[in-house]
Amino acid sequence: MEPTRTMHRTRPDGPRNLPHPMARRQHQRPRPPPPPNHTHAPPGQSRPAHNHGPGVNGHHAKGKKKNDTPVDPATMYESLKNRIAALEEEEVLEEEEERRFAEEAQKSVKGMEENAIHAKYIELFAEFKRLERDHAKEKQKLVKDKDAAKSQLTKANQSKTKVENLARELQKDNKRLREDGKRLAQSVEDAQDELIQMRNDITKRAEKAKIQDAKYREMPDIVVKVVCRYRAELFFKISRKTKLSRLFNAWTDRMEKTGGKKGAANPPGPENGSVKSDAVPPSGPGVPSQTMQFIFTHNGRTVEADQTPEEAGMEDADEILAVELMDLTEGPGLEEWDELAEPRRQTLRKNWTDNPREAKRTMTEIFDGVVRERLKEVLRQYELRERHFECVIRSKELEVLLSRARAAEQKQLAEGEKARAEKRAEEIQQLRKDLEDAQNGQTMLIDKLIQCCKEVSAAQRGKNTAIVRFAPGGAGEERA
Repeated sequence: MEPTRTMHRTRPDGPRNLPHPMARRQHQRPRPPPPPNHTHAPPGQSRPAHNHGPGVNGHHAKGKKKNDTPVDPATMYESLKNRIAALEEEEVLEEEEERRFAEEAQKSVKGMEENAIHAKYIELFAEFKRLERDHAKEKQKLVKDKDAAKSQLTKANQSKTKVENLARELQKDNKRLREDGKRLAQSVEDAQDELIQMRNDITKRAEKAKIQDAKYREMPDIVVKVVCRYRAELFFKISRKTKLSRLFNAWTDRMEKTGGKKGAANPPGPENGSVKSDAVPPSGPGVPSQTMQFIFTHNGRTVEADQTPEEAGMEDADEILAVELMDLTEGPGLEEWDELAEPRRQTLRKNWTDNPREAKRTMTEIFDGVVRERLKEVLRQYELRERHFECVIRSKELEVLLSRARAAEQKQLAEGEKARAEKRAEEIQQLRKDLEDAQNGQTMLIDKLIQCCKEVSAAQRGKNTAIVRFAPGGAGEERA
């Protein structure tokens, strides 16, 4: 009976000092730690954080197989939401199990003493405090891990932005390089066309010179036609290197022998109207002086006796015009001209001396005065054309040099841009690797957070189960 009194004496103190086990379990039962912010946050707030996910996963998926699909933020959010609902449902089931365990505990501790129950309760309370401190430490650690994950995510987003900027710059550089390459190729093609044209012109000139040289070698002698309008037309074969004085002497001798008549220009004989230059006797002191004087022109230019056909630019079958210097006031045949002249006019008076050389010189001056102006104009045009051609050649050479310099400069620029592109490609590869590492670290942190939440929830459930097992006994005994 004495223990019963002691128990009745200590009963009022027990409930006052220590709260009811069920009430303390209901008030101080630690709640499970909240899941990460990106799971509990509403969809409107979680989107900015998950907007970076597709970009990261998209970059990460490039390095994997094509069958791997990027993670959808909405799908991840729904899966986390379903997981939270499942955990809450498990918590309700655990509460039901705790009630059942409490009933079983009440049945099991009906015969225990109150002091033993109090001692066990104090021990469990100390363990609860220790677990609570451990839980606070774990929670602080999880907060630090969460902050670290956020900082890594921020770094990953910054790296992604930097990579995108680099990609845009690379696209601009590639576009500029393509345009520069097109312009350079066009300029090179133009320069090549001009060079080919110049080469063809030079080749044509060289071929023309070779053909002319070969022609001179194959045909050292040419046949020229000497024509006098009022006398005759004769063909002469002469060497290109022989002076024209022999041809002029042969023509004058023939005209003196035949009397200058057209009918007598081709007398019968072995020569048949043609005289070789080798058969022309040279003029000398033994040869009687010639009474006829002629001026010879070729293509409108006066031909000197000391020139050669090559120097005068004569070719085979060219024509030389012979103009006779005549005294119209005296000489044979004047009566015939007087008869033909209608009406009869006053006889012309001579205005020069009887010296044939002076007359020839005067006529030469007259012809030269006319021809000289034409020759000056032709020479001036020729010089202008030659200068223009030289200027064109020089400008083409300068353009070729400029195009080569531009090509070398563009080549250096292209090499520099290529080196920059390779360097940036290496940087992009390194950044992608960093992004993959950051993504893997983020995934590991999320898994670690979920695992820690599970461990804390399991520890809390075990602690609550232990408290429930011992707490209802005291309540039942108190009721007794």
